[in-house]
Amino acid sequence: MTTTNSISSQSATLPEKSYSESSFYVLFALQFLIVAAGMFADVKTGVVTLLLMLVMTPIVLIRCSSKGFDLTHARNGMMTLFAVSGVYYLLQIGNPNNVQEAWNVSITHYWFYPFALSLMIPVAIRDRKGIEWLLFIWSVFILIASMKGYWQKNHGFNDRERYFLFVLGGFRTHIIWSGIRYFSFFSDAANYGVHSAMALTTFAISAFFVRQWWMKLYFILISVCAFYGIAISGTRAAVAVPLAGILLYALISRNWKSILISIISLSAVFCFFYFTNIGDSNQYIRKMRSAFRPSKDASYLTRVENRKKMKELMADRPFGYGLGLSKGERFAPKDLMPYPPDSWLVSVWVETGIVGLVIYLLVHGVLFAWCSWILLFKIMSKQLRGLLAAWLCMNAGFFVSAYANDVMQYPNSIVVYTGFALCFAGPYIDKTMQEQTEQRELEKKKKKGNKQFLWA
Repeated sequence: MTTTNSISSQSATLPEKSYSESSFYVLFALQFLIVAAGMFADVKTGVVTLLLMLVMTPIVLIRCSSKGFDLTHARNGMMTLFAVSGVYYLLQIGNPNNVQEAWNVSITHYWFYPFALSLMIPVAIRDRKGIEWLLFIWSVFILIASMKGYWQKNHGFNDRERYFLFVLGGFRTHIIWSGIRYFSFFSDAANYGVHSAMALTTFAISAFFVRQWWMKLYFILISVCAFYGIAISGTRAAVAVPLAGILLYALISRNWKSILISIISLSAVFCFFYFTNIGDSNQYIRKMRSAFRPSKDASYLTRVENRKKMKELMADRPFGYGLGLSKGERFAPKDLMPYPPDSWLVSVWVETGIVGLVIYLLVHGVLFAWCSWILLFKIMSKQLRGLLAAWLCMNAGFFVSAYANDVMQYPNSIVVYTGFALCFAGPYIDKTMQEQTEQRELEKKKKKGNKQFLWA
């Protein structure tokens, strides 16, 4: 009897299991649902998403507090970086060319989403299962997007999509020499292609680190669907996402076998597209191959010339034209950049000036370095490190593609900054996992000792 009570009291010393806060899953899922709803109705994605984040952020934090979650996790490096850089974006209201409506729209991607996610995720996501749940939610969105893309390709466009193509002028960039570029329910083919590439990178790497065999197979299926989305979008910048992701994975994997496989994979892909003409009869391969030969691409050369002209105009605007005004014709500002920005990073330069661009690149450079350091030296669990690396590698690929296309659109920004915030949540998750593992081992030893005592 005494022995039984002793075992029971020892079991009570086991640390409480950590469960992630389900309300954040709801918020994460609704971000995708809002984008998918565009198949059926005109949705002001930016406004609805902003309102949703404003309402749900305090709800998630209050629920976490009521359950005794450690809110000090919200004070982390990512939060500090965006708290400081947010001052510059707030001062942009004083830009003589500022249009408040444009500022209200653009501040979400520059500051609000990353800041809100840096607060919520390290508090709300407390275990490896929480990361896997986020992947499952995202995977459903990728399945629906790929099925919608398949339907467009094989059954044609609906009335809403034809309106975008032939009334709003989308045909100029979506029905081109290489064929039709399909866009599923995204804003355009570039956004669809890059988002699919983000999913391909994340799920392909995650498939090696999830726990169950059926999860591995499912994530491989999602990777295949994502690859299909890349192909039918005809987006060359999407090719850079998995390539850059593989490169970063090689640097932070701490495994010579992984490094060797990554280098071989990168070399094989580069050689296939750059040195051969294999598959040129296929319009999608032919389109992707042009990304590896930019000097022969008229579109790329035009962009280079435009950037030279933009540089002359930006010389007198160190603080930019104002947030949201790189393509701000509809806001009717005092001054407007006459040349269209061809990528997100060029948009950052035009809107915030060279000062803003330096701040933006510095903040994100520090983010990548900090997150890589966390994965290399603060995460002991191989499986957890692999899952977090999948998100960080996806982010690396995204920002490479952001140099070529304006892809900081919905829902990309939510996914990208979720990836950074998960890395900052990693040490807390890893610590809990280590404590629970050690406690279980201790319990096993104690039970084994008690059995030996009874036999004696």
